Amino acid sequence: MSMLIRVRDKPADERVDYLHDVGARIWVPFTAVGEDVSQMEFRASGLGPMQVVVIDGAPFRVYRTRKQIEQADPDLLKAYVVCGGNTSVISQDDRQAMLSTGEFALQDTRRPCEQIQGTIPGRPLRLLTFMFPPSMLPLPRNGIRELTATRIPASPGLGDLTSQFLLQVARNIDHYTPAEAARLSTAALEVLATRLARELEVRDWGTPEARRHALLTTVQAFICQNLGDPGLSPVAVAAAHHLSLRSLHQLFHDEGLTVAGWIRARRMERCRRDLADPALAARPVTAIAARWGFASAADFSRAFRAAHGMPPAEYRRSARVVKEPAR
Repeated sequence: MSMLIRVRDKPADERVDYLHDVGARIWVPFTAVGEDVSQMEFRASGLGPMQVVVIDGAPFRVYRTRKQIEQADPDLLKAYVVCGGNTSVISQDDRQAMLSTGEFALQDTRRPCEQIQGTIPGRPLRLLTFMFPPSMLPLPRNGIRELTATRIPASPGLGDLTSQFLLQVARNIDHYTPAEAARLSTAALEVLATRLARELEVRDWGTPEARRHALLTTVQAFICQNLGDPGLSPVAVAAAHHLSLRSLHQLFHDEGLTVAGWIRARRMERCRRDLADPALAARPVTAIAARWGFASAADFSRAFRAAHGMPPAEYRRSARVVKEPAR
């Protein structure tokens, strides 16, 4: 389900700060300047491990500084696709890409960048962004870096197919089940990688190791997004990615991991984090366990004690003591 965010819903004197807060939450910290930020609307959705945002509004300029990168450096790639209404300019690494409808460019969140979203004053624009870890693309990282702020045209054939596929996936995003979203994100990344490989003139980009690593990253991201589902299991994960159960187990085994163990460890870490959070002090331990997919409170308590050497309630008390300042 997508989340609609309208800047105009906030009081006029809070809109710029609100825009920055929203941007930091759905992307990364940045600074935005525009003719009328009150017209900005964001529709944010998840597509498996990818985050998708449709932007509507008046022209605006965005830049990300080294200081902001030091504050939050999640190591992500962002693909900008111009949907229509205006043109955009993406700048990074001394390169600049002017984008028209159907064209796209990449930006690396780890390095300073600038975007002019809507170069024609007074004309609204619609922009689509896909954000994901670069490890999900089975392409060399140095090659991807060469493509940041490079115009990828919607040329006949593969170029037009890539743009139209991404636009159609985003347009229907509210109608996918979690399993369908996982499969479509894999397909979207495959189409995108194929298009970028042509730009790089890379023929043997789909090496087994690169594909294995990209698949593992995608599967693990899917697991993290669905930890609250008690039905999340190796069988469910394998089905969501069109893998045999044996292939899924082998994928994790190659990293010295087990699927069930990795799921349990991620759930346990989310529970530990919530138990240590003062803002959640009033939430019952059983509710925290259920939130992260533990169907049985007794099983959770035993597992938590085995992992941390104390029951969940005692861990919560000890975390509170550590965080409270000395008086």
